[in-house]
Amino acid sequence: MSLPKGSIVYVDTDRTGNYKCDGINDHVEINEALTYIDSIGGGTVYLRGPNTYWIDGTLEMGSNTILEGDSDACIKLVPDAEWGDYVPLITNMDGANENFTIKGFEIDGNSENQSVPRGSGYYDMIYFYKCTDITVTDMRMEWGTSDGLIVRNYFHDISSNIVFTNNSVYKLGHEALYTLGLNGVTVANNNVFTRTNTAFRLSSSGHAKIYNNIIHSEIADWSTGPGIEIDKSSGYPSEDIEIYKNTIHTLNGAGIWIFGEDTDNVVRGKDVYVHHNIFYDVGQYDINTGYSNSAIIIGQFDNTRIENNVIDNGGHAGIKYYKYPKSASMDASFTTVVRNNIIVGSDEYEDIGLWNTDSANHTFISNNNGIYNVDRTYDGNSIVQKDDIYVDPLFADASKHDFHLKSTAGRWSGKAWVTDSVTSPLIDSGYLHSNFSLEPKPNGNRINIGRYGNTDEASKSPST
Repeated sequence: MSLPKGSIVYVDTDRTGNYKCDGINDHVEINEALTYIDSIGGGTVYLRGPNTYWIDGTLEMGSNTILEGDSDACIKLVPDAEWGDYVPLITNMDGANENFTIKGFEIDGNSENQSVPRGSGYYDMIYFYKCTDITVTDMRMEWGTSDGLIVRNYFHDISSNIVFTNNSVYKLGHEALYTLGLNGVTVANNNVFTRTNTAFRLSSSGHAKIYNNIIHSEIADWSTGPGIEIDKSSGYPSEDIEIYKNTIHTLNGAGIWIFGEDTDNVVRGKDVYVHHNIFYDVGQYDINTGYSNSAIIIGQFDNTRIENNVIDNGGHAGIKYYKYPKSASMDASFTTVVRNNIIVGSDEYEDIGLWNTDSANHTFISNNNGIYNVDRTYDGNSIVQKDDIYVDPLFADASKHDFHLKSTAGRWSGKAWVTDSVTSPLIDSGYLHSNFSLEPKPNGNRINIGRYGNTDEASKSPST
């Protein structure tokens, strides 16, 4: 067989493909296909379904390779694999360092039939080291003992261009996506049901966008970690990160945890922008860990901006500043700006809207937030407040997690514009200098508070 660069070879179990698997050691034939594609300079290895490909060895991809499959094609780890730690199911070949795509099929880590503990580095589904231009899309990833996609680079001077989109992830043993020491990350349109640790973790990584994802779990003893974690662990900064239009709910841990792990006076985390997200029933641990029991937790990051989010039952606090580790000694100063958010407490906790646990080093600047059914602040000396509003936001239906604001002039129902008998006091009550140009008219020439402020779903302003 001799094909030109960019060709497709097929893997199947019925002799119709270029490579035939039989359900035993299928990694052998798939690796033969991957090696052939690498020998011609790149192309596609396509896994046909409906088939389960049982593997007992790592699949190795060359540069410029696409590993694709039908949605009913599944790569599955054999029971009791007994591999060593940090041996992944899929990785890059020695010397291969760019242009990898994995798309369309399923990976089953078969975690319930392995003898290793979750989160201990066994059987990462996909692992790339010192590689760029990696896309994982339209995948189903389930029952893992460790990470879904993990990328380690440790070079910040170029864009790694990591794309993780349109994936369905269920009950892994660590993160769905874990990046270490790189720049250039896009995480969008994924649905992640977490089990151990978080959905997305960016460690010493920056220039990233995380948007339009659904992150959720169950309130159970195996449900750990935040929805999204941003940290500094290798000395490189985590900066220029935008987190928006996500729905994060039903977690023991925080919705978002941002922390620096600094023990010196160097600011290594900054410029994180969190906006237009929905959080509900997060931070639900029954013990106070300090870093878990709030919707958004920030520590040792500077110039964090939190705008136009809805937080409904964030645990002990809506937004909290918490130094981690507590023993860190810092002389640096940190500021978090909080604007146009709605923070609603629950009857279970004595909720706090904004909670600052490090008044010596950190200041909250709070403008035009709608705060309801919570204590106003904790440590007010380091929280600068102006024009916050303490009223019922009048959501369309909070019990069904519809956080559009009621309006006699018009509210978007998901299908059409409808009118209500009352108008939310949070319409036209946002920060005076915030952009409102995307709101439909009449919009009162001022942004609405909450998730839909300055969007095409913003509730309309009554005529005056």
